Amino acid sequence: MILSNEDIRKALKDGAVEIDPAPAGHQYTTSAVDLTLAGDFRIWESKSLTAKGAKVEIDLAEWSFADLAKGYLTKAPTDADGCLVMPPYREHPWHFLAQTREKIHLKTEHRIAARVEGRSSLARIGLMVHLTAPIIHCGFRGHIALEMVNFGPFHLKLRPANTKICQLVFERLESPPTGGPATAFQGQQTPAGDSG
Repeated sequence: MILSNEDIRKALKDGAVEIDPAPAGHQYTTSAVDLTLAGDFRIWESKSLTAKGAKVEIDLAEWSFADLAKGYLTKAPTDADGCLVMPPYREHPWHFLAQTREKIHLKTEHRIAARVEGRSSLARIGLMVHLTAPIIHCGFRGHIALEMVNFGPFHLKLRPANTKICQLVFERLESPPTGGPATAFQGQQTPAGDSG
């Protein structure tokens, strides 16, 4: 069952879900809450990945995102206001990592999970905010990582704390889950997955 805006407000009031900072009234839609963008942007370090003769091969059966991030992820350049201008992918084939300004906690005992989805207005101009990872598991605590690509024709200025970048759709589980979320990103504080 998907929670309505009133169900979301009740879940926040009852402590079943925590969102910090708390969403303002204009962030609610009938069945979701919009989240805003934080100011930490990362890209894969292009010099070492595209150097003449370079070949970085990742064995997906035996790899660590944390190790890969330490070796190749770097802060993306921002303007004087801390804004990121995303060029169209055809000009610069970059995949940006960012995160929500809001930190969320989906308390296990309340059986609520969520999905992060793009906003249709941003999708219509070509901005993809998550590639294949929409599930926010019951029990998750942290900022939500966003994997962003600008497939549109425009240069997009992303303003931290002001850009409503995605929406969170909440769902109630039919039964209590066993164990905690199986993720290396519990408590993440940066788009690189760091916990502090």
